[in-house]
Formats: sequence, C-alpha cells, structure tokens
Amino acid sequence: MDESTNTTKTASPLTKKPGKALRVALAAIAILVALAALAYGYLYVSTPAAIRKPGVEHFHFRTQIIVDGKAVDFSQDKFQQEKPGACVAAITAAPFHFHDHEDQMAHIHWDGMTGGQFLKYYGWNFIGGSDSSLGWRFDSFPAVHNVQRLGALLPTAQSDDQYYVYIGDENSYKQKSWDDFLHQNLEDFFGTKSKLKSSQSAFLDKIFPKAYAHGSEHTSTNGKSEEELTRINNLIGNVVIFAQKSKPTDAQVKARFDHLVPLSDSTCGG
Repeated sequence: MDESTNTTKTASPLTKKPGKALRVALAAIAILVALAALAYGYLYVSTPAAIRKPGVEHFHFRTQIIVDGKAVDFSQDKFQQEKPGACVAAITAAPFHFHDHEDQMAHIHWDGMTGGQFLKYYGWNFIGGSDSSLGWRFDSFPAVHNVQRLGALLPTAQSDDQYYVYIGDENSYKQKSWDDFLHQNLEDFFGTKSKLKSSQSAFLDKIFPKAYAHGSEHTSTNGKSEEELTRINNLIGNVVIFAQKSKPTDAQVKARFDHLVPLSDSTCGG
C-alpha cells in the first residue's frame, strides 16, 4: 500500500499561531471595551443630571458665610475667575463664579444647581462624591469632561460647629433647613424663579435686561427702586450661613442682612 494514501494532513504550527493570536487580541479588546463601558457608565450614573448635561442659566444670589465669627471675603483674589463675557448665551466652563473683586455676589450660570454643589465648588463637601470634582460633563459625547472644584478655599470649621442658614433681606429674614440648602435647586430653596430660563431667554431678553451683578463703569442706580434693581440683576435671593457652636442671636443675623452689598444698575455682562 502506498503510504502516501494513509498520511493524515495536519495544519502547520505556523498556521495556528496567527489564529490564536487574533483570538487573544479580540478577547483583550472586548475586555477593554467592557471596562471602558463600565467606567463610563459609573461616571454617568454617579454624576447629577444638572452636571452631566448643563443647561444655560444666569442668575445671582448674595451669599455671606460666617465661620466662628469671621465672614468669608469673596472679593479675595483666590475666589476670582474671569467673567464669561457680556451677554453670554453659551454654557460656561464652570457653574459658579465670583469676579470683579465684588464680595457676596455669586453668579450662577448652569441650571438646576444646589447650595451643596455651590459649597463643594469652593471646598466644603457636604454632598458626597470626590472632594475635588462636582462630576463629569457628557454634553460633548463621546468626550467627557471633569468639572473640578475651584479649590479648598473656604475656611475649615471646627468639628463641633453646627450650620445655620437664613434667607431674606434687611427688612425681613427667616431660618431655613440646612439640608434643603444642600440638596434643593437654588431657585426652589429661595422660592424665586430665574427670569432668564434658557428655553425662554430669547423672548425674555426683549423684556428684561441681561443679568449683570458686579461693578463696572456703569454703577449708578439712576434712581431705580430696589425691586427694579433686583429684576435687572435677576437676583433670586440673599443667604447667610453661620458655622458655629450655637445658634446665632437675632442681632447677629440682622447685622449680616444689614450688610448686603448694593446692586448695580448695569444691564449686560457676566
């Protein structure tokens, strides 16, 4: 018998290696894709919706934070950021800022922000998550962007300090829930809606001047009432926060609301 007819044909070892290598490479790619998807998904679900996809907003509130008797001065250089420009209608890089070295006047440029996010941006984390980040933006898919805090800028309170929060003005004020300040949309917390909601701004801009709440060459009030200045500045409220061991006296609270910075008559800016 011809031995050649009984020879079993086998694949050369050289032909097996590329197939195995390809399978290993594909498996590795699949694992990397799965890990990336898990990481992407975790960042997405762990980030508040208002941070994941910011909405255009522009309102202001005056804030005072008093830590063990000493008021934070928001006009200091460390709190200052470049203003986004006059009549800006785009999403800004950060949701909050102070600028032009004006104390108290907090500028809010993203919709749905909470007091807890505001405090975390400047260094007090009462809402969990990373101390250095508010979360991640997903509005430029597939790219994601980390929304980092400005820094650990607020003074350290004593470990046994309690937190007391009040809203109002020089005429009247009331204590509010600290938990509500941390977790509620700021408009809901103050009970005042912004006049420049992004979905209506094109229409409202014809009625209301753009919000502008900092000093400039146009600082005269021109005889306007406080109500008119509040509307022009789209001011939704004033808040005073005390970090101290016992509840502030009525005189302490009144002194802070008697110390509100005046509103500007400027009609366009950041």
